[in-house]
Amino acid sequence: MPREMTLQSPDRLSRTGALAFTIDQRDKAVWVTLSGVMDREGLARVVRRVDPLLTGRSRRVVLDGARLLHVDYRAVRDLVGWNDDLKPYAHQLRLARWSRYLHVILSMEDWSGELNPRFS
Repeated sequence: MPREMTLQSPDRLSRTGALAFTIDQRDKAVWVTLSGVMDREGLARVVRRVDPLLTGRSRRVVLDGARLLHVDYRAVRDLVGWNDDLKPYAHQLRLARWSRYLHVILSMEDWSGELNPRFS
């Protein structure tokens, strides 16, 4: 079995796959392409970089998870909180191309399913 196909523990992934991201602004959307492992610190870095870009109202933040390997379940609560913080400004947080594996992790804390990831 190729090494890429071997399952690794979340602890090992957290040590080796820190979150990397790129940000692209498209019309009224801020598109964030994620790769690696999202933990609370990584998500906080994303929020710090994206929040200043949300000028005005009714912007969409899209988190592209196609290259995301793992999400630390403790970061999900922060992700849901960020979504709640965006609502008074009519901003929308959308998850695109998140795997079913990541959706299961999200469902541990996002009981209402508000983040509604789009499966690839």
